Amino acid sequence: MDFNAHKTSIIRLFNKYQEVVGIGFLVSEHYALTCAHVVAEALLIDSTTQSRPEGEINVDFPLLNGTDKFSARVVCWHPISPLEDSEEAIEDIAVLKLDNLPASAHPTRLLFSENVANNPFKVFGCPKKVSFGVWATGVLSEQNAKQWFQLEDTRVTGYGIEPGFSGSSVWDEKLQGVVGMVVAADRKRETAKVAFMIPTQILVEAWSQLESIVIRTKEEKPIKPGLLPANKKFLEQRKRDLEENVEAVSKQMGFTSDLSKYRNLEQKITFYLEKIEEIDRQLAGD
Repeated sequence: MDFNAHKTSIIRLFNKYQEVVGIGFLVSEHYALTCAHVVAEALLIDSTTQSRPEGEINVDFPLLNGTDKFSARVVCWHPISPLEDSEEAIEDIAVLKLDNLPASAHPTRLLFSENVANNPFKVFGCPKKVSFGVWATGVLSEQNAKQWFQLEDTRVTGYGIEPGFSGSSVWDEKLQGVVGMVVAADRKRETAKVAFMIPTQILVEAWSQLESIVIRTKEEKPIKPGLLPANKKFLEQRKRDLEENVEAVSKQMGFTSDLSKYRNLEQKITFYLEKIEEIDRQLAGD
């Protein structure tokens, strides 16, 4: 999937006053992910409400040509923890079911990767008074105690992640897929250009049906350069010379009765054998 196809998966959520309250994204033909607090804003309820909300939510697909809205309802609910400093990873997650959607809308490419730190990302959001939406970019950082990833804005200009981006899919530009969902921005520190992402592995734990949808990336291992023909030839000749030395010293050991000289010859053989093992590793590419 390319980035343009990914954009067809993005939805906006509205409250009853037809105000945009956040973002979500399709992960299968009729199911979308978003944040629980975005759903709470849409339905005008408390985001710590424990029971699954029953109301219907209006959504649309802002990056498709069309103004139609579609009805969605909550089928999986993990509210915000009532504890202010909660370290619970599975919170603020909601799954929506859409009975109808545009023919040109497509689920995004949801990825599970163990190594996303330092990868560049893009996210779509609708900050206050910009309901038509904007893009923010940055770099993925490391995980915190909640296992959420930090999203860092590396630019001086442009939009940063702020309220209105919650629930948005985080598109990893290196892996070419979605690796998590925007959940919160740091609003306690005005100078901090930081937000957080719930990674795919936590989303899968929150809603097990994602297990059959998510794509697990194969971590690339560094490719070791092969030996040049001349180097290989040199190592093979060196190995033959050392093997001849071992044979010669072994014969000398059979003709000496001097214990001190015998031990000295024994040390030489050990040295030669270690060198042979080292050459074998080089020839094997280890």
